[in-house]
Amino acid sequence: MKSIFLSAFILIGIFIQAQSTVSGTITSSSGLPAKNVNVTLAGTYDGSSTDENGFFSFETEETGDFELELEGSGFTNETYSISIPIESPLELQVEEATELETAVFTVGTMRAVGNTNETMMSSLDVVTTAGSDGDIIAAMQTLPGTNNVSEDGRLFIRGGEGEETSIFIDRLRVFQPYTQTAPNTPARGRYSPFLFKGINFSTGGYDAPYGQALSGILTLETNDFPTENSYDFGFMTLGVSAAANRVWEKDALTASVAYYNLWPVFQILSTRDEWTHEPEGYSGEAVYRHQFKKGLYKSYVAFEYSKLGMNYEDINSPEKIPFQLNNTNLYLNNSYVHNFSSKLEGFVGFSVAKANTNVHQLSDQFEKEEIGFNGKAEVEWKLNSKNHFRFGSEFVTRKDENQDVLNNQTSDLNENLFAGYSEYIWYFARKWGLKTGIRSEYSDYVNEWNVSPRISLAYKINRYHNVSAFYGEYFQSPMQELGYANPTGFMKSRQYLVNYFYQKDKQTIRVELYQKDYEDLVRNDGAFNYVQNGNGFARGIDFFWRNNGSHIKDLQYWVSYSYIDTKRLYKDFPVEAQPGFVANHNLSIVGKYWIQDWRSQIGFTYQFGSG
Repeated sequence: MKSIFLSAFILIGIFIQAQSTVSGTITSSSGLPAKNVNVTLAGTYDGSSTDENGFFSFETEETGDFELELEGSGFTNETYSISIPIESPLELQVEEATELETAVFTVGTMRAVGNTNETMMSSLDVVTTAGSDGDIIAAMQTLPGTNNVSEDGRLFIRGGEGEETSIFIDRLRVFQPYTQTAPNTPARGRYSPFLFKGINFSTGGYDAPYGQALSGILTLETNDFPTENSYDFGFMTLGVSAAANRVWEKDALTASVAYYNLWPVFQILSTRDEWTHEPEGYSGEAVYRHQFKKGLYKSYVAFEYSKLGMNYEDINSPEKIPFQLNNTNLYLNNSYVHNFSSKLEGFVGFSVAKANTNVHQLSDQFEKEEIGFNGKAEVEWKLNSKNHFRFGSEFVTRKDENQDVLNNQTSDLNENLFAGYSEYIWYFARKWGLKTGIRSEYSDYVNEWNVSPRISLAYKINRYHNVSAFYGEYFQSPMQELGYANPTGFMKSRQYLVNYFYQKDKQTIRVELYQKDYEDLVRNDGAFNYVQNGNGFARGIDFFWRNNGSHIKDLQYWVSYSYIDTKRLYKDFPVEAQPGFVANHNLSIVGKYWIQDWRSQIGFTYQFGSG
């Protein structure tokens, strides 16, 4: 009995000794407390943030010599060497950004969700934007550079088709990011904004790790490790949902299910279409995370089934056309990030997708199966504060099978694409930064190599003003364009961008000029022959202004305006002309007012397009 008690006492003692407290105070170079500074033990996920008094404290099981990394908005990044366990609370200092300003590469990219001072929109903004109905895609359409094509619902960027925008989750491609829907009915994005800690929307000038998008990309980064258990249930007029968050010491699981049926809604609201089966579906998704000593593994899986039927009007038919659709979609995403040191990080991951769509229209029946795989590996090396490197490679395979059941015809489109890329960031002088990148791809579908150079120059005028410029070349396989025809090469776009960015307190202003030139677009030469000699251009200006309550307390609003001049010679266009989905002038005004006594928010969205 005594030995049992002794063993228990020794085990408790070991456990207590394994936990060390790292604490201290951080002040700015002016002697004031440095608030909201992130403090991280390099190579681990241990850390915390400073409070109003600049104080921080966290527990760790690590022992020995480590680097403590400090990062916060308005301050320069600092690294301190410490030995754990520490003998007494630390006293650290960070420099204010006005003393050593760093250029920011704001050209082309808007951070819709994130922790940097470039953030345009939060997750809550996405959900509470009037008219978005919690859809990330719809919320992005209130930002400059987009054309709101209401009958389609996808992202159309600066005169580009919806197929010219690609979407990624945790750096990996999403092959079917939109829900399937009926003709003249907008599609929605498939994913909840609350799953993501980062939503970066690029209307052009995106970085070398990404490709196969002539116009822009939307990159989504899932949340890391949740902090607490939670359970949520939702009841709406169109369906029900449930979600759970379970956290263990080094593991976490988030799962949700949902069912929707628009039959009750359409009993109240009339539509011009005659529904034979109101949109109905169910979905489920789960995110599993495991925290290693120096890394984080994430696994995300999503499944969705949808069904609808309608008789819709068509200008070419005197009678309504019967239409039925069934769709299933499965998406799996696995990724692992490893911190070799405070300066070296590795990433490896893959995504798999499979979608089946069955369509009945008039007497025809069409079946489509889409399968996609994306594998990626990347290394990021921050040599020092002035030199950053990134290297990577990826493989993408796609298979689309289209079957016309009535005519017993089948077409297969298969592509294997290999890519390698590198990127270098050089802060070569105070207030100046240079980012260069190059990407090369080979596709067995078009049997061609491409080389895509990209370069960006940024200058920090002062703490609040930043300007940057960009030039880049982008390529895309014409899989969506050709159908039964054989391609002769990649489609191509060249992009030129100049950007001005201002942020002070609760005000944000962003202005960007752009020119985009197209080459080798697919077109019909008039004799039902596909050729790749199409071309086009798009040029214009984007303006964004956001105020977070500096004029009226609890009132937030933003104004987006875009002007575009564009023409194309592609598809079945006999001459160069402006595509029908393009509006020359696009205006979005979004406002939100929080009423504290009601614990409620009132919001409005106004969108206008002409030309």
